[in-house]
Order: sequence, then C-alpha cells, then structure tokens
Amino acid sequence: PSVFPGRRRFTAARPRAAIALALAIGIPAACRRAPTARTAGASSETSTATTAPARERPLPTARASSGGYLLTPAESAAVDDFLRRNPNLRPATDGDRKPGSDSDAELRSLYGVYHPYFVRGDLNDDGVLDFVLAFVRRDLGRGTPWFSVVVFTGRSTPGASSDFSPGRFVERDVTLARGDVSVDRDSIVISPDLDDDTVRRYRWDPPSRKFVFVPEEDGDDPDRRPLSQTSRRADAGSPPVGF
Repeated sequence: PSVFPGRRRFTAARPRAAIALALAIGIPAACRRAPTARTAGASSETSTATTAPARERPLPTARASSGGYLLTPAESAAVDDFLRRNPNLRPATDGDRKPGSDSDAELRSLYGVYHPYFVRGDLNDDGVLDFVLAFVRRDLGRGTPWFSVVVFTGRSTPGASSDFSPGRFVERDVTLARGDVSVDRDSIVISPDLDDDTVRRYRWDPPSRKFVFVPEEDGDDPDRRPLSQTSRRADAGSPPVGF
C-alpha cells in the first residue's frame, strides 16, 4: 500500500467516474426520446381536435324519399334540389301531425288517401299540375316542430331544365302540428288547427308572379296580410311572401 499510494485513490474514484460517464451518455438518449413523446402527444391532440362529437357534425342532406309520399320522379328531383339549397329542412311526414278529435277520420273518409302536408293542384291556372309540400326544421326538437310551406309550380315551357320551378316559400316557421295544407280551386289553404275554422289562403297573382295572401274578409284585396310570423317578417323588410 505504501508503494503505490495513488492506486487506492484511483480505485475509489472509478465508481464516481463511471456514474458520471453513464449520465453523460444518458443525456443524449433522453434528448432523442423526448421528441417521440411530444410527437405522440401532438398526434393525440390532433386526433381529439379533428374528431368532433356526433351531435356537432352537420346532418346529411335530407331526401324527398324520407317523406314517405308517392312522388313522381320529376317531383322528387324538384324536392331534392330544394333540400340541397335548404339543408336545415326535411319533408314533413304524416307522423309530424298531432291528430285532432275526429278531423282526420272525416278527411280520410272524404278523400280516401289523406296526407296533411302534401297536395297537388293547378295553382296558377296554366294547365300544368303543381304541388305543395310542408317542411320541418331539423335543428329544433320534435316536440314543437316549426313548419314551412313551399309550392312547386309545374313548367310548361318546352326544353326547361326541370319540370318544376324552384320551390317558393309561402310561409316560414309556422305551427302546423294540428293542421294541414290543402287546395281550394286555385288557392293554397293553410289550416293551423283543423279544430278551428281559421285558415290562411294564398292565390297566384299574375302581375307580380307570386302567391299573395287573400284575407277572408275581402277576397278582392290581396294587399292585406295576415297577423302571422310570415307577415311580420315581410313588414320588417324581408322578401315578399312567396318570393
């Protein structure tokens, strides 16, 4: 021991040097692993951000066939085109109707086949069949549905791109769960509640080329409008009814 006094000191220092060397080697390894951990975390965050909850995803566009009506191919094409331009709507169905006391039974015995929200007729006196269909907003609950009434007029022009003109809104966001739409000669009749005699009529006006409201009190005065949500919007500066 006295001959090699430095060997003991060297031997005692070796563990400390080995530890220091291991730490020095381990630091770059940790640095190489760190980006992998961050990348994995970023990938998880990206996956969470891009996967929206099902309720926030936009609904697929409704189709004419979802209404359950026996539409002709031309009618279905017109309704599908309307739904592409109004994706927040869907065709109203018989199931959207809340039956009244005995009104439905009387109407079925009268008409045989009765759909409260779909009717055909020549509404603008041009000899071509038109149809009226109600739609329901899809962004609201089914408990209190809001209806919009739309008319599709048939085209008699040869070579037209479609058999029907684009749908025209007659009324928007109205209550119709206990009512229906019908045709009386050349008028569209909207009945909010079949147990009530109150109705709203719209008739084709050739000079303005739109359907205008016809008050029950005076059928010759198309300028008067009903006290309804549609009229309030029109009076506030919205597009004219039926535009």
